[in-house]
Amino acid sequence: MQAVNELIDWMRAFDERMPIDDLVKRLDDDSISENNLADYIHFSDERYARNLLAHGPQFYALVMCWKPGQASPVHDHKGAACGVRVIQGVATETSYRWQGKLLVEDAVTSMEAGEVCGSFDDDIHQICNNGSDNLVTLHVYSPYLDNINLYNIESGEVSVFSDPLVASLSA
Repeated sequence: MQAVNELIDWMRAFDERMPIDDLVKRLDDDSISENNLADYIHFSDERYARNLLAHGPQFYALVMCWKPGQASPVHDHKGAACGVRVIQGVATETSYRWQGKLLVEDAVTSMEAGEVCGSFDDDIHQICNNGSDNLVTLHVYSPYLDNINLYNIESGEVSVFSDPLVASLSA
């Protein structure tokens, strides 16, 4: 648990958005593992589960648990840096780009346990569990995700999402 506590202490020191490169580097630590996150690993049958690990003035960290077939909506990070570490299983990230007025698939990347990625601001992507085993990921957002865009690829509709977790942390 020491590595997780050190990560949390490091994140709490920021009074503005964390630099994405520094965040990714800190998450790239093999001692951040399933064993020291076990208390935060909880799954849901309805959708991927978002379990709060820690928060501070400029971040929140979530342990996300994905059963096979569960996926995030296609979304951006509008003003926030996001670092992700795969703890267990295989995560599939699909990134998108604008082609005229259409949002099209740009790249698909599979990340195994121990791999780390980062995205920020207007990067548009989706994370999903395409495997047959459960997936656990650690996500750090800096600052909080609020009023991000969700994209419906089929209809072209864009909606705004305000994370209810952010409201509860601010209260």
